[in-house]
Amino acid sequence: MVSQAHPTRAGSPLDFFISYSAANERWASWIAWELESAGYRTMIQAWDFVPGSNFKEFIDRGVSEATLVIAVLSRSYMQSRWGNLEWQVALDPDTSKSKLVTVRTEECELDGLLSMITFVDLVGVTDPRKARELLLKKVSDALRGRAKPETGPGYPLATDAQAVPAAEIDELVPPSRVTTRRLPVVAPAYPLAAAPARGPRPSVTVLHLAAPRIPRRGADGVRSAGELQARLWGDVTRLIHAGAPHPDLLVVTGDLTSTGHPREFEEALTFLAGLRALLSLEAHRLVLVPGSHDINQAAARAYFANCDADDIEPQPPYWPKWRHFANLFREVYQGIEGPLFDSAQP
Repeated sequence: MVSQAHPTRAGSPLDFFISYSAANERWASWIAWELESAGYRTMIQAWDFVPGSNFKEFIDRGVSEATLVIAVLSRSYMQSRWGNLEWQVALDPDTSKSKLVTVRTEECELDGLLSMITFVDLVGVTDPRKARELLLKKVSDALRGRAKPETGPGYPLATDAQAVPAAEIDELVPPSRVTTRRLPVVAPAYPLAAAPARGPRPSVTVLHLAAPRIPRRGADGVRSAGELQARLWGDVTRLIHAGAPHPDLLVVTGDLTSTGHPREFEEALTFLAGLRALLSLEAHRLVLVPGSHDINQAAARAYFANCDADDIEPQPPYWPKWRHFANLFREVYQGIEGPLFDSAQP
């Protein structure tokens, strides 16, 4: 994939780490683009995750190195395991200053510590220009640690208070330079803006990955998910440089894991998140089809043993054998309407 150039701050630490759920990747990309257009330096999974990296290490590095963490608040984010981990670390009560800035993108119920933080509210803001101004003003205030108004207050005893203009937002951001990253070819559209009319697609390019069986066991021993990810990314990059189109859809069929154990699904979840980020594909462009190796045999035996002990007839499709895959499935598609894998629809 050919990387695009984009301005970021010269010789400065990371300004923002963008924390979001898969369902809100469009929001996260728009926020990151607008911040970098204003001269800030951001870190976002969709652009900065590199081949062979461990997803958890990537998150840890982003949260620890960034001056502030921007959490994209939504219903799916509130239910996201990784999202909750990221904002809780950023809001560490042992530190003297919170690193967390929250941006609300849809109506969602906030409780606990999150409910005590004043958020940037973009709910119902349909004008991209107003949304950008609001975002930049709030993050500028957060970086400075104060919210000085743009116009000065009038003298209390004056009959005709005269406003004192303050510095424009664009003057508050530092100079920029050019760096190389994996960015969209065009600026991400504002998520609440009216979508342009689209005609039928002439074609769809599918990247099919059959039976990765994580961790991979081959003639040369066990390969980690990171090694498999790096090899796949290298193959895809060579194909694209040779003229092949970029994948529109990632289809993973059969035997995502080797034995269906929870530790393997945990590694598979990291693998899928990283590969999807490398391919710049949103969660709804990933198709998962389980295989026989994704059945947990111990869970299946336990189910039949319990049925025998309780003198009841086992019911197809013997759902408990799928419970670990089902947990991964829910995590992958958190907040995405459509994909289902549950006992009501076996």
